[in-house]
Amino acid sequence: MVALFGQLLFSLYVTLVYGGAVVTGDTERWNHVMPRGYVPGDTAGNAALMTHVLIAVLIMLGGGLQLLPAIRRRLPALHRWVGRVYMISVMLASLAGLYLTWTRGEPSRMPQHIAISLNAIIIVTCAVFAWRAARARNFSAHRQWALRTFLAAGGVFFFRLGVFLWLLINRGPVGFDPETFSGPFLTALAFGVYVFVPLTALQGYFVAQQAVGVWGPRVMAVVLVLLSFLSMGGVASVTMMLWWPAIR
Repeated sequence: MVALFGQLLFSLYVTLVYGGAVVTGDTERWNHVMPRGYVPGDTAGNAALMTHVLIAVLIMLGGGLQLLPAIRRRLPALHRWVGRVYMISVMLASLAGLYLTWTRGEPSRMPQHIAISLNAIIIVTCAVFAWRAARARNFSAHRQWALRTFLAAGGVFFFRLGVFLWLLINRGPVGFDPETFSGPFLTALAFGVYVFVPLTALQGYFVAQQAVGVWGPRVMAVVLVLLSFLSMGGVASVTMMLWWPAIR
């Protein structure tokens, strides 16, 4: 619920800031919230950015719908069609993100580019396996691969939560250069949220579900509660410092 609430806020921010700039014809407004967001003359890059950003809204809203058990039970046709749109959307967004990373990315942020590229590979791989499992009617495997896709696709969201929670805790940038947006903290955070932490926690959840004893599920429950509180703090931080000032 914390993740879904945060992603709804993120979707509202993206729609109003980026979509609003397109509607008003003021696409240079992207540069107020993203370095090199709009580059005059770079039609392909600007189109890739627009595709990447606005498809992110479909991904966040569609992913939330797919997690609701009532939708899966009572409206299976809606679940299937939203799932198809979701899988195609995450693949397109991943490819657009890869293009932007390697055509507009700064050399000083190379570790982050590598983490983002690995994230894109993970997203596409998990989406393909989720789709194949659904086609084979192996719903247990489909659920696991779909959840992996959802968490991997949330890497950009989790990265923002981590950055702004870190800024709030330290009352400023520590462990990275705010001008180049590079440094050891951002490298660790990028590999953590794009590659390791969400998927490792999810795998622990799957293992705990099959555990015979009580300690495995209890430990996993504590881990999930801690991660939920971290997410809650991140959502509050980025909302106060970025999203709300930009949309109010």
